[in-house]
Amino acid sequence: HWFGLDESGRDELSRVIYGARASLVIGVVSLAVGATIGTMFGLLAGAFEGWVDSAVMRVTDVLLAVPSLLLALSVAAVMGQSQTAVMIAVAVPNIPLFARLLRSSMLAERQKDYVNAAVSVGIPRRRLVMSHILPNSIGPMIVQGTLALATAVIDAAALSFLGLGSADPTVPEWGRMLANAQRYTNVAIHIAVFPGVMIMLTALGFN
Repeated sequence: HWFGLDESGRDELSRVIYGARASLVIGVVSLAVGATIGTMFGLLAGAFEGWVDSAVMRVTDVLLAVPSLLLALSVAAVMGQSQTAVMIAVAVPNIPLFARLLRSSMLAERQKDYVNAAVSVGIPRRRLVMSHILPNSIGPMIVQGTLALATAVIDAAALSFLGLGSADPTVPEWGRMLANAQRYTNVAIHIAVFPGVMIMLTALGFN
C-alpha cells in the first residue's frame, strides 16, 4: 500500500487512481457542454448585430454576475445529487465565458481586410461567417478550453467535497475523499494529502 490505507482500511493509491476517472470525466464532459452552448451563443452574437447581439450579451452578463462556484452550487442543489447534475452544474458557468470570448474574437475578425474583400465581392453572410470568420476566431477558444478544463476539475472536486457529487458514497471521488479525511487529519494526514495533490497536479497539468 504505497499511499497507505484510508479511514476504512482500503488502499489509498487504488482509490486515488480510480477517483481520477470521475474527476476527468466530469471535467471533459462539462467543458464540452459549456463550450458547445457558449459557442452557439457567441456565434449568434458575433454574426448578427442589433437586438440579437444585445439579448445574448445581457444573458451572459447575468450569468457572469454570479460567481462560478456559487452558480454551480445552485444548479447542483436544484438538480439533486448525481454525477450528471455535477456535469451540468460545472458546465453552466463556462457558457458565458465561451460566448463572450467568441463574440469578441469574431468582432475583431470582422474588421479585417479579407472580410471587407469578401463582402465587396458579394459572399453571403452565412458563408462568410461559417467559412471565414468563425474558423479564424477559434484560436482563443482552444486556449480558454485548457484553462476551463482545469477549473472544471477543481469545481467538480469542490461540489463533491460539499456532498453534491455521486449519490453512491462508495464511489471514490477526490473531493469526497478530502471531505471524509477531515475527521482524521490529526492521526492520518496522508488520506487528505494525496487526493489534494492529485487535484493540484491535474489543474496545473491542464494549465
